[in-house]
Amino acid sequence: SKMRRGRGLDLGKYFPKYCMRALSISLPRHNKDVHSNYCHQINSIRFRGLIKYAVILGITFTLGRRSKSILDYNTTPDDPKSPTLSSSLMDLTDSSSSVQNDKRNSFQPTNDPRLEPFDCLELLDSYRKKEVSQLKDHTDEFPYHKSYVRLTSTQIPFYVSTHDAKVDKMRVDLFKKGDYYETGLRSSMQTILKEESARLKAAGQQKRPIMLDVGGNIGFFSLLSAAHGAEVFVFEPNVVNMARFCESLVLNQWVVSSPSSNFNSGANQVHPFLKGVSNEHGIQQKMYKVYEGNPGSFSFSREFADAALGSSGQAKELEGGKSLQLVTLDALARDQKWLLDEGNRDVSIAILKIDVEGLELKVLQGAKELLKTQKVRNVFLEVKSDQKDLEGGVSSSNLLYWEDMFSILLDSGYELYKFGNHLGPTDLVSTQTQFKNAKELASEIAKKEFDNGNVWFRLS
Repeated sequence: SKMRRGRGLDLGKYFPKYCMRALSISLPRHNKDVHSNYCHQINSIRFRGLIKYAVILGITFTLGRRSKSILDYNTTPDDPKSPTLSSSLMDLTDSSSSVQNDKRNSFQPTNDPRLEPFDCLELLDSYRKKEVSQLKDHTDEFPYHKSYVRLTSTQIPFYVSTHDAKVDKMRVDLFKKGDYYETGLRSSMQTILKEESARLKAAGQQKRPIMLDVGGNIGFFSLLSAAHGAEVFVFEPNVVNMARFCESLVLNQWVVSSPSSNFNSGANQVHPFLKGVSNEHGIQQKMYKVYEGNPGSFSFSREFADAALGSSGQAKELEGGKSLQLVTLDALARDQKWLLDEGNRDVSIAILKIDVEGLELKVLQGAKELLKTQKVRNVFLEVKSDQKDLEGGVSSSNLLYWEDMFSILLDSGYELYKFGNHLGPTDLVSTQTQFKNAKELASEIAKKEFDNGNVWFRLS
């Protein structure tokens, strides 16, 4: 992937032994020429000067020597270039006798099969074998089979696997700069997680703070939260995004247990769900793609997807047109015994992040019971003005949609704390500002003229 203009340096081609891969930085053991979808070739960065060149080679060589190998590009009789799970990865993830339940996690075994965490290890195995439908359809124009990894430049660094730039133009900066484009949202979450961890420690509580990520995409904010010690429940229905997220989880060793194994998935710090979230538990709906160059721009709402495309045409169905399952956060809360009348009262949900391309209202409608408990301390919500009136302002239907969303939060005891543009909520709401109702609040947000805005509600 040409991340920058100009001729790049391909370490995978000229130095095949020192090749960064998506799940380790180590030496291929069997075939130096294997360049699979999990081998990160640095063919995107233009190096100026011999010193930079030497430093990069030195770092790559050093990390390659010191890092524990998790993937091994073993050859198979059927396909000599088909990478498979190595014994070291299987030992790390599938040994029920060696992996213990983490008592800091709040996760409890589910009684609802619709809320069973997704098996990342099974997905990655299928992805390598090219058994995932979207991988089979990859082309030079949309190389879904390629992934790229780097260490982030965040306060607490972690590894993140990203799409090829041709697949996801929106998140190229994450690979180039090591940080997500929503810098305001990232900064806000880091502050919350540090403060919440300190608060729980001071109170003598042993449990981790919880982060709920509804619309995880490739999982940057889930990974960020896990790096700060949070237990994460993340919902992402697009299997291509989930594959990148699962790579990152295994790389950071935040998924060490398969749900299909004999022991409790409470050993995992992060719990992924390949599902959407709505206001009806267990329903099936189709997904629709909005923009080709952004695998995060899909929606379960055909109306939202068509409105976002405007005159450019109708939204295309994802996943071959098959329906996918949606669940509710209230069902998750009941299943995990987070509601006040079901025990587990010391649970602290530090963050609820919702970014679901037009389904935000339904997510909140399906979380009313949980929000009423006030165990969720902060809510981050994306607000989009996808429909305009004749004068270019926010349409009346958009205002009504926002009003309904804000009503749920205000009625549950939350207040607007910050708002901002697509980079995140950075503008503090004045303490002198008083909104009598959700209608006034929606009108105030509309005055900011954000096409893609972010709002931060917290307990009042």
